[in-house]
Amino acid sequence: MGAAGEKNRPDLDEYGILNLFGEITGDSAGSLCRQIIQINVEGKLNKIQLLINSGGGDCHAGFALLDIMDWSRIPIATTGIGVVGSMALLAFMAGQRGSRVLTPRTSLLSHRYFAVHGGNHSQILAFRKQEDTVHETIVNHYLRHTRLKTREEVEEMLLRDVDTWLCPREAVELGIADIIESMEGIAGRPGKGAAA
Repeated sequence: MGAAGEKNRPDLDEYGILNLFGEITGDSAGSLCRQIIQINVEGKLNKIQLLINSGGGDCHAGFALLDIMDWSRIPIATTGIGVVGSMALLAFMAGQRGSRVLTPRTSLLSHRYFAVHGGNHSQILAFRKQEDTVHETIVNHYLRHTRLKTREEVEEMLLRDVDTWLCPREAVELGIADIIESMEGIAGRPGKGAAA
């Protein structure tokens, strides 16, 4: 199909297929939030599919995305491909239970919140309070969206002082993901029997 035919194809978001690729920033999270809200307002779809390939990014931008995912009346299935790390892992986990899919070659990264602040003593103390609040929010998210039952389990297994890398099988065992499936199983494979 030529370039003219490409222009007539609907965007993937018209099918409810959204993506979170690259760094999570205020702009990227804001754009994704608007897309989720738009799909909900239009009310034409019964499911949103969020593809994630991101090493993470800004916590507060990510928290805004998590709040909109929770707000969505339309279930959001998540599919992790490539790397799903840090704040992107929290977004992946927030997908509808039973519909959190990883491809076999996906790498997952979990780690503690990281920030660098400067200023006078009072400002540093204020930042420390905010850092503690962010850490608590992250721990509670893990408790809500995994099989881990205690804060101690979360901190010992997934929010250690060093990065924790997981393979898809480990993510399923911990309740971070539900299914490991190839892209062929998820969407069919063009050129291998599926219609192109």
